[in-house]
Amino acid sequence: MDETTHKDALTFRLNENNKLLAVFEPEVYKVALDAAAIKEMLVQQNLSDLFLDEKALSRLVQMYNNTNAGFVLEIGERRDGEFTITVAKDKMSAWLTLTPAYGGAPVTFEQIRQSLKEKGIVSGLITSAEIEAVLKEGHATDYLIAQGMPPVPGLDAQFHSLVPEMQERRPQINEHGIADYRNLGNLILVKQGDPLMRRTLPTEGKKGKNILGQILTPKPSQNTPFASDLKGATFDPDDCDLLVSSIIGQPLLIPNGVMVSPTITVPKVDISTGNLSFDGTINILGDVMEGMKVYALNDIFIGGTVEAAELEAGGNISIKGGVIGNSDTNSSLAASAGGKISCKGSVSVRFAKYFNIVAGTNIVIEEYSMNNQLTAMNQILVGKPGGKKGLIIGGTARAMMLVQAASVGSDVGIKTYIQAGLNPHTQEQLNAIDREIETNGKNQDDIKKIITFIENNPEKDKNGLLNKARRTLDKLTTEIAQHQAIRESLLAEISFAEYAKVVVDHTLCTGVEVRIGDQIWKAKEERGKTVFRLIDKKISYGS
Repeated sequence: MDETTHKDALTFRLNENNKLLAVFEPEVYKVALDAAAIKEMLVQQNLSDLFLDEKALSRLVQMYNNTNAGFVLEIGERRDGEFTITVAKDKMSAWLTLTPAYGGAPVTFEQIRQSLKEKGIVSGLITSAEIEAVLKEGHATDYLIAQGMPPVPGLDAQFHSLVPEMQERRPQINEHGIADYRNLGNLILVKQGDPLMRRTLPTEGKKGKNILGQILTPKPSQNTPFASDLKGATFDPDDCDLLVSSIIGQPLLIPNGVMVSPTITVPKVDISTGNLSFDGTINILGDVMEGMKVYALNDIFIGGTVEAAELEAGGNISIKGGVIGNSDTNSSLAASAGGKISCKGSVSVRFAKYFNIVAGTNIVIEEYSMNNQLTAMNQILVGKPGGKKGLIIGGTARAMMLVQAASVGSDVGIKTYIQAGLNPHTQEQLNAIDREIETNGKNQDDIKKIITFIENNPEKDKNGLLNKARRTLDKLTTEIAQHQAIRESLLAEISFAEYAKVVVDHTLCTGVEVRIGDQIWKAKEERGKTVFRLIDKKISYGS
C-alpha cells in the first residue's frame, strides 16, 4: 500500500479497496492544517489525482485541529472512468455521459464501441475521431453520439388558385389591429372555360432510419380530390386535375375547390326592370331607383346610387355611389320609403342619408353618414384612416366591437347615438330566453305538484296520467337546460364589451351619446380626438 507521513503524524494511505484513508496518531506537538495544506500534501505524494470528498476533507481539518485522539478517516478513493449511453424512447438519438477517472483507468474507445454494439446502435453514429476527442476531453454530459434520420413526409395533394383576385378580397389588418374592409368591392368575373384551380398530385416521402438501423416509413401522402358538387365548375376534358368554369359568373374560393356563382348584370333597376331576385350575384351598372327591391343569394354590386330602395344579400353589398332615403320620418311609409339595406356580410358605400343599414359583419362608409340607423355585428368605419372626411351626424350607429369616424355629431347639437360592445340583437334574445325559462319553471312546478298528488292518491291515476306527467316534466327539464345553455352563450357575447371601442379621430360635438355595454356617456362640450373604452366596467375616454 502507498503511504506518506507528515511530521505531526498525519498519514495518508490507499487501502486494498482503493479507498484513501487519513490516519492520525497523536503527538505532543502538531502544526495546524487547513484544506489547502492537506491538498498540497497530497500533491507532494502523488495522490492528488484521486477522487477527494470535499465534505470528508472539511471533517478531517476539523478533527485534526480540534482533537488529540487518534483516528482513521476515509476522505477519497481511486476511481476508474465511467460512462453511460442513453437511448431515446423513439430510438432516434443516443447521448453519452462521461465521468473522468480519478487515479484509475480512463474509459477507452473499445469500451464505448462494445456498449454501442450491445445496445444495437449501428446507424447515425458520430465519427471515431469525434469519440476520441470526447475521451481526450475526459468528461461529457448528454453528448449526442448517434442521431437517426427521420422520415420525410411527402406533400399531400395541393390546390392552387388560378384566380389570384379571389385571395385579394380578404380584409387587410392595419397597425392598430383593425381590419380594413374598404377594398372588398371589386366584382371578379370569369367566363366559361376560364381556368380556376390546379390540383397537384401528392409526392412520395423519403424513408428514414433510426439508430438501431430500422427503416422508418413516412406517413402516406393524402391524395385529396377536388371537393364534390362544385357548382358552376367542371374538369378540363384533357386534364382531370384542372378545374375550369362552366358558366359566366363570380368565382368563390372554398376548401379544395372553386364554385362559380351565376352573375347577372343589369344597367339599372327601376320600373322598367321591376324588382330583382336572383340565387347568385347581381351586378347593377347604374342606379337603383326609389321603391325598388333587390335580393341576391350572394353579393350585390351597384355602380351608381340607391334611392329609398330595399337591398338584401346573403353575402356582401358594395355601392360605388351613395344611398339616399326618405327624410320624412313622420310618414307612415317611412319604414319602407326610407330605404333599407341588409346582408350577412359587409356593406360598403360612398355616403348614406336616411337609411336603415344592417350588416352581418361590417359597415364601411367612405364620406359621411347622416340620420341613418346603422347596425353591424363587428365594425362600423366611417371615413378613411387619417382623413378628415368621415362624419356621423344624427341617427344611431351600433356595432359589437368598433365604431370609428373622423367626426361625430354637429356644431348645432344634433342628437347622435353611438353604441359598441353589445350585439344589437343579443339583449332582445336574452329577454326572450329569460321569459321562456320563467314560463317553463312555473310549468315545471305545476307538473311536480300533479305528480306528488297522484303518487299520494294512486286511485286518481287514470289513463296513464302519472306517466304523462313524468314525461312532460322530463321534457320541461330538458328545455330549461337547453335555454340555460343558450342564455350563457348570450351572456358571453355581452362580455365582449370590455374589448369594444369607439374612436373619434378629429372632433366630437355636443349632443352625442356614447354607450359601451351598459354604460352611457354624454358629450357636454366639444372635444378633439377621443377614444372610448370600458375600464373597470366604466367608460374611460382620452386621446
